[in-house]
Amino acid sequence: MIIGASTSCFYPLETEKALKKVTQIGFSVTEIFMNAPCELEDCFTNELRKIADYGGTKIVSVHPFSSFMESSCIFGDYQRRFDDYIGIYEKTCHAAAVLGAKIIVIHGAVAFPKIPIPDERYFERFERLIEIGRREGVMVCQENVNRFKSQSIDFCKKMRIALGDDFHMVFDIKQTLRAGQDTFEFLEEFKNEIVHVHISDNGSLGDCLPPGKGNFDFKRMKSILDSAGYKGNYVIEIYSGGLDVAKELTESKAYIENI
Repeated sequence: MIIGASTSCFYPLETEKALKKVTQIGFSVTEIFMNAPCELEDCFTNELRKIADYGGTKIVSVHPFSSFMESSCIFGDYQRRFDDYIGIYEKTCHAAAVLGAKIIVIHGAVAFPKIPIPDERYFERFERLIEIGRREGVMVCQENVNRFKSQSIDFCKKMRIALGDDFHMVFDIKQTLRAGQDTFEFLEEFKNEIVHVHISDNGSLGDCLPPGKGNFDFKRMKSILDSAGYKGNYVIEIYSGGLDVAKELTESKAYIENI
């Protein structure tokens, strides 16, 4: 298993400082969570690339800062708003290419918006995002996210049918729990489409714990993905809260690598 860490683990520390911490801990791969429009500019992404290269860390994925507005600005029914905001994703995909990342993580639309979003429109707009990514040599992927359409196995099945070979998933353990889904059922169903995994632990203390601090069956997860020939990474994504993040990530990395 190749274990990475997301810069989001150190939020709200500035992205470049969070990346330095990830490299200092010794992670060979990372996901960059963008936090502002200015971070998509070449001058900033070139600096991030230098930090990662100097630290011997490969940037494998990018999470857009704009996830919070995708429901109304990308998948909503007002065409002009879509036309204005799609440029953010053009810049995000370009930023990923500059960073050497191959994966863009998309949350999508909320499960129950005030104005319903037809599945057909959702899939058409997602196809547009995929095409933008393809031009930059990156893969735009759907993440399963609690309270979003993608929390549902049935919705993701429909999306797989609609997108065909262009359907790829980022799988997040904690999101299945929060959505009341069976984590291993989700893994079994989409093991052939999963290209990137966000890991965290869960147990009596919560559902977003550092790996090794709960009772999640990581061996079972790995076995399911191995059966599909999974070649992607496992990126730790936890929320800082009151944690000593660097310490927790160091311990988590050692725990997962011993599985």
